Amino acid sequence: MSQNVQYGADKDGRWEGTVANIRSVRPQVLLLQEVDFLVDPDTAKAAEDALGMRLAVAPSRNLNTAVAWDPEHLQMVDTETKYAATEMHHGYCAPRFKPLGLDRELPAPLVAISTHLTPYSAQAAAQEAQMLCARAYRYGGIALVGGDINHLPLGDDEPDWSLVQPYNRTSRCLRRTSTSEPWKGNPIVGEVFRDGEFTDVAAHVADRRNAPELRRPTGKAGLLRVDQAHVTPALVPTIQDYWTVDPGEHSDHFGLAFTLDLNQTDTSLVRAYT
Repeated sequence: MSQNVQYGADKDGRWEGTVANIRSVRPQVLLLQEVDFLVDPDTAKAAEDALGMRLAVAPSRNLNTAVAWDPEHLQMVDTETKYAATEMHHGYCAPRFKPLGLDRELPAPLVAISTHLTPYSAQAAAQEAQMLCARAYRYGGIALVGGDINHLPLGDDEPDWSLVQPYNRTSRCLRRTSTSEPWKGNPIVGEVFRDGEFTDVAAHVADRRNAPELRRPTGKAGLLRVDQAHVTPALVPTIQDYWTVDPGEHSDHFGLAFTLDLNQTDTSLVRAYT
């Protein structure tokens, strides 16, 4: 599951409701964004207890990301945040896990990256995505990248850009040659994930089931499916399901949840990357 909890959730009581929503899904891996309050060790420990999960929080220049996991299903090997606070606007958290209880042991760790790409420039967000692709593949190529991607994914319908705030159009749309030219979303971030051979989980399930509603927007005010999950080729056969989670009044982002059967991992695609 991935959830942008919306800045300030710890101050206005929304965090408790978000925890309840998460517990209703019972994820084994949880990707979190905008959780700056969890950098405090005592608060992080309380969050672990409330979620019934372990937690890793990444450093950030702005709003922190985190990953939580169920230790009954995953053994954490290490956490990588090498460039989180220096090269990215919000950063990323990239723990590596050994899945437990599978029919066979995987030849490489599962890398589960929680990220929040910059909302201010599609071009800058694409550079961040390029870095995340490298971090995802580095340990063998069994990896997922999820979180608040902030930009229009490939294959989704164009929103009515006239309803989008002007500052969001400047960051998420292609430049126009005149004011009479219609706005068009900038696909560069989605193109980076595509060229990195990642698969958009929501789009994959939507196309397989002929269920275009699965591409619905996840930002309550932004008209875009900004929250996304992308997996490497080794994990494409594992994709079982995808759905969104209504946060109610507790966040301005819908959560997203998806099921992967790691027994179906294509281990022939696992190799050493540098």
